[in-house]
Amino acid sequence: MMTRSARRRSREGRARPPERRPVRRRWRVLALVLALGPAARGEDTVRLTLDEALAELRRQNPELLAGALHVRAAHGDVVTAGLLPNPTLSAGVGNFPLGRTNPSGIGVGDTVVSQVGLEEEILLPGKRGARLAAARRREAAAAAERADLERRLAFELRARFVALLEASERLRLARENLEHYRETVRVSEARAREGDISRAELDKIALEQRGFEREVADAESDRREAVAALLPLVGVDAADVQPVGELALPPTPAGVEQLVSEALARRPDLEAAERAREAAEAALRLARAERWPNPTLGVQYTHSEFQVSGDLADQVGTSVSVPLPVFNRNQGEIERAEAEALIARREVEKLRLAIPQEVRSAVASYRIARERVERFEGAFLRQAGEARHAAEVSFREGAVSLLEFLEAERTWVQTEREHLAGLRDVNTAAFDVTRAAALEVSP
Repeated sequence: MMTRSARRRSREGRARPPERRPVRRRWRVLALVLALGPAARGEDTVRLTLDEALAELRRQNPELLAGALHVRAAHGDVVTAGLLPNPTLSAGVGNFPLGRTNPSGIGVGDTVVSQVGLEEEILLPGKRGARLAAARRREAAAAAERADLERRLAFELRARFVALLEASERLRLARENLEHYRETVRVSEARAREGDISRAELDKIALEQRGFEREVADAESDRREAVAALLPLVGVDAADVQPVGELALPPTPAGVEQLVSEALARRPDLEAAERAREAAEAALRLARAERWPNPTLGVQYTHSEFQVSGDLADQVGTSVSVPLPVFNRNQGEIERAEAEALIARREVEKLRLAIPQEVRSAVASYRIARERVERFEGAFLRQAGEARHAAEVSFREGAVSLLEFLEAERTWVQTEREHLAGLRDVNTAAFDVTRAAALEVSP
């Protein structure tokens, strides 16, 4: 039978709450969730600014990562080009008797001759330097090619981001227009009940709503396509992207000739072509130097046990060997190197002619696109909006026909759509100027 104090201790033991988990473990779990990011939290939509999208592109785009590995591989060629040939160690044992010996009666240990030798290929002057120069120029060309890839991918990402902004804004406006038109349908139904408009006119108004619904469906489809085009460049696994930003007129770029000068100083594809030309010229120097083969110097130590025949017990000797360039004087490699050097020079000349025209064309496209948007923002949007409002008010009052009202609605929707397309085009054109002039690449 339990005492009173024992029963009290038993009740206290049952009422005692379980021990709390250490606070440190909770912080670890929270840190893990934050580290895993949206995928761990089950988010299907990511919000991205243009700068964040560019940062993700530069951090994890597979093409850029592969470009960095190409630079690393080219550096391995530089290391190889600077290495000297390995020496060759040789050893041999000979002079084993077969049959009778002279003098007779001596054993194998009395006739054996052993030899150890070391040979080294000697590089003729100019070969190692030309090989190193070619490898270093190829490494520089690989780095420039990676920078050029980043320049082109950055433009592509900007263009797709702006396309997503335009598609998102068009979807928003399409939904607003649909909701606005639904209000028009409700007002028209009330007017039809009062006998202000006929049933046939009401049916036409209701049928026109299908066009606004199709506009919403088309805008949703275009937005999904824009998201699908952007995500592979960003490298983010998500169901949707919410772009953060607005469509507006971009700043006017500098003068054409200044941009041309910037492009010729900054373009990484021109830099890559210049370095490739230098590498080809160094390879040509190497091919010409390879006409003369490298000599090989050797030193040998010989120990002879056949001293009874008059051999010296220990001997040291040297040797020189040179391949004779009688037939192969590297003629084929020289011809190939000469052709590749000429090709590299022509590539540089082609780019120096093409880049200025590319910049001028990009600037001209930007100016045309900007003038178009300015016309919309200066008059077209305001006029279409005022005409739509006036037609709507007049139609509700019975002052204009149904045809005039519907035409004003269609004109407003088309003007909005063309204005957004113009903003997309002018921003894309501005990004194209940045790409053509390589304004984000250090000279």
